[in-house]
Formats: sequence, structure tokens, C-alpha cells
Amino acid sequence: MRILSMARGQKGVTLIELVVVMAIVAIMALFMAPAIGEWLDNFRIRQAARDIASTLQLAKMQTISTRQTHSVNFDTDNETYQMTPGGNVNQVPRGVNIVSGSTISFRADGTSTSSGTIAIDNAKGKQYQVSVSATGRIQMQEIGG
Repeated sequence: MRILSMARGQKGVTLIELVVVMAIVAIMALFMAPAIGEWLDNFRIRQAARDIASTLQLAKMQTISTRQTHSVNFDTDNETYQMTPGGNVNQVPRGVNIVSGSTISFRADGTSTSSGTIAIDNAKGKQYQVSVSATGRIQMQEIGG
């Protein structure tokens, strides 16, 4: 039986070098974890605002195409919203709250029956609002945090 060994001058990685590199990677990950958590919170609220704006846009387009009024109803107690008729109940992501919002309806010409604003926030103080003008224009903007 032959035992393999490295001759002098050959390159390789020792166990100590591997442990040192793993320790450095672990320390870097430890410092990056809070930044990743904050990024995730910001991503969730931004995505929730986009989803709300998309649902409003879908209701507007459905109203125009079917000539039947479609609305989006917001439930601030349960953190949900739903397009009616025929829409699924949508839950905002964990950590995002619907601060204010009522029912937004659209007419067959694409205008809104009344202007309104849906405000959402998170525990970090970041806030977004989705506004619908009387002309049916839907806008999303960050307002705090």
C-alpha cells in the first residue's frame, strides 16, 4: 500500500488556512445580516405598493373592457384588499400595514368615481402611498422613512 504525500514546494491548503478563511467569512456575514434584514423590509413595502397599484390598474382596465364597474376594496383591519367583482383577496406582506384606504371604483371611461389614497407603512417607519386621481391616474410614491 502506498501512502500519498506532498513533496516540499508543492502547493496546497492546510486545515488552519481553511479555518481562518471560514472565520473571516462568518465575521463578514455577521456584520451584513442587519443590512440584509433592512433591505428585505424595504423590498416588502415597495413590492406591496406595486401590487396595490397593479390591482388598481387591473380594475381600471377590466372596467374599460367590460363596461362594468370594478372596485378595489381595502380592509385595514385584516391588511387585505380585493378587486370586485371576481378578484382574489390579497394580503400585504408580513410587516407591512395598510394605514388608510377605502374603496376605489372606476367608470367605463377609465376615470375614478372619487379620488383616493391608500397609505401603507412598516415598522421601520418607511411609508408609501398609492394615489388615484379623479381622472383615473394611478401613482405610487415613497413618503417617509
